[in-house]
Amino acid sequence: MKVSSRKRIVALWFPRLPTDRLQRRGKRQAVEAPPLVVVAKVDNALRLSAVDRKATFLGLAIGQPLANARAMLPALTVVAANEPDDLKLLTRIADWCDRFTPHVALDGPRGLLLNVTGAAHLFGGEQALLDRIRESLKAQGLAVRGAMAGTAVAARAFARYRDGAVIEPGEEAQMMAPLPVAALNLDHITTHAFRRAGLKTVGQVASRKRAEMTARFGTGMVAILDQALGKSTQPLSP
Repeated sequence: MKVSSRKRIVALWFPRLPTDRLQRRGKRQAVEAPPLVVVAKVDNALRLSAVDRKATFLGLAIGQPLANARAMLPALTVVAANEPDDLKLLTRIADWCDRFTPHVALDGPRGLLLNVTGAAHLFGGEQALLDRIRESLKAQGLAVRGAMAGTAVAARAFARYRDGAVIEPGEEAQMMAPLPVAALNLDHITTHAFRRAGLKTVGQVASRKRAEMTARFGTGMVAILDQALGKSTQPLSP
């Protein structure tokens, strides 16, 4: 069997990692349990940093002030954020992913990147590999979104906006085009500047001249854009 050498990256995103960690401890298994949120201090105010599925269904969202959330749902269960424990869980998940590839890297506080180049044939193909990873993690009580692409930036974007997608090499630019600029995971100031300029999608940003983008936002932003479009890549740091 011929093994492809094209670079293939799986991005995994755990949007409810803090609440999943608490619920996996067995403390909140009852169906009638009230919604659970995790809070952290932001600009001297307590805001929601994570919400469980039930809280999301009832209208709560990350970034919302705790006072507002309590006004909406008085019977709310509130737990203080514990980033060290969240990191321990994410690290354990990364160790578990070693069964698919030894090249696993942490990607922010709630994400992982797996370099599965040349490994997919061992698991029945790329889509089968991605589905197996996602389904196995969900069976462990984890909310997870995942996608595969040729670069880490593209895979990360698709994990958040096209869960379960396997993007073929060379299709990154076409598939990224309709995604919102937030998919590039840039800093808030840059993302806001794009929106104010009427650039709401990645495709609209990509249509601008590189010299203009570099002059205004720097080479770093342009490098991220090129990686999202599959035009360049960079190695992972396991």
